[in-house]
Amino acid sequence: MRVALTCLLIVLTFGCDDGDGGGRDAGPRADGSAPPPPPSDECGPVRLTNYTLGEAGWCEFRHDTSALPAFVRDRRITAAIAEPYNGSSYDGDPGESCGECWEVAGPAGTEIVMITDLCPARPDEPCDGSFFHLDLSEQASQALNAGFMDEGAARRVPCPVDHDIHVVVNDENFSYLRLAFVSHRVPIRSGAVQAVDAGGAPIGAPVMLNRSGGAWEARGEQPLDRGGAGVVFTLTSATGQTVQSDVVVPTHPSSGEVFDLGVQFDADDPSGMCVWEPPGLVYGDAWGGIDRVRWDINPWGDAEDGFYGEVTDGCFGGGGSCVRLDNLGQFSGFHVYYRAFFPTSTFATLRMQLSASAPSTLFIMPSRDGERCDPTEVTVGPGFTEAVVDVASVCGSLSELNGFTVEHPGDTIALTLDDIRFE
Repeated sequence: MRVALTCLLIVLTFGCDDGDGGGRDAGPRADGSAPPPPPSDECGPVRLTNYTLGEAGWCEFRHDTSALPAFVRDRRITAAIAEPYNGSSYDGDPGESCGECWEVAGPAGTEIVMITDLCPARPDEPCDGSFFHLDLSEQASQALNAGFMDEGAARRVPCPVDHDIHVVVNDENFSYLRLAFVSHRVPIRSGAVQAVDAGGAPIGAPVMLNRSGGAWEARGEQPLDRGGAGVVFTLTSATGQTVQSDVVVPTHPSSGEVFDLGVQFDADDPSGMCVWEPPGLVYGDAWGGIDRVRWDINPWGDAEDGFYGEVTDGCFGGGGSCVRLDNLGQFSGFHVYYRAFFPTSTFATLRMQLSASAPSTLFIMPSRDGERCDPTEVTVGPGFTEAVVDVASVCGSLSELNGFTVEHPGDTIALTLDDIRFE
């Protein structure tokens, strides 16, 4: 049975921390080393996989909880965050990420996702902290057309809720409460419960809330309500604002009951929107992209049978590294590809530096999984030649790309490529 709530005057108090909002440090990786920083207010790269969502996640609230915003409750647009980043984008204690919202952009558009689960930091797996990583729900993955070991763009945003913070009671006894908070606009840094009498007057000292995994616990040496009407909550956000709710929550509710606390954190809605673009740099001194989501090469014919890969000799400019194929035979070739498709209109030009062991002709074609645009003919030889492909003029019939293809019709050569980029 749902217990009726007594709604009294809501008291708000405000405070600010002296930091810049954090988001620059994360927890340790599985091997103990520090992971690279996550994005914060500005859009930055994120690596994306997907998984099958359960009824509830590590954050210990059901995804169909009525107090959640519709994009979670109805559409299940959620994610599990990589464990090293579980202190939220504000660099709090593990668990602070629960309920935080991220704006994520992929090839199909942009969605706001809520963190409801944890992706464990196992060595050499995507959530190990090698790069900021979200494991999307299947529903979020489908909405973004991303999550298959892809790169996206992300930034933290206030959760778009138009109602108050709610608390879900997961367990209780006379001196114990296990809780989850939902629909807070920014992450919760700390909290306390205070026993009150029927008139709302405090009884005894407040009891601090402690994090327990993805939930919160309140433990006392005596009944939490001190024999009174129940408890009220004081919550402090990761940005330093403190709110106090005078909504009295009874300390012996039914498991799973949800209570409206009558308060909400302040937060400014961001301007603009994240938009994902693939990395324009295909190869500089390394393959472009982020860890485990990089441009790569796939040769065929004789080119596949000989050496192909990165080298540090004979590169453009005399230093760094470059890519070489030692056995580019007649009618062989290669694809240079990215893991995700992108609109042909994303880039206007494809440029690269090419050097061959002997004079020869190549055909370069932007492509989508082998489906090719019109060829651009390039003559190469010893010494580097810049090849320039006008993407718009050669790809009129192809709406999406994920790389380019090079064909070689002549006698066998060794070919070196460097400084490859879409612009």
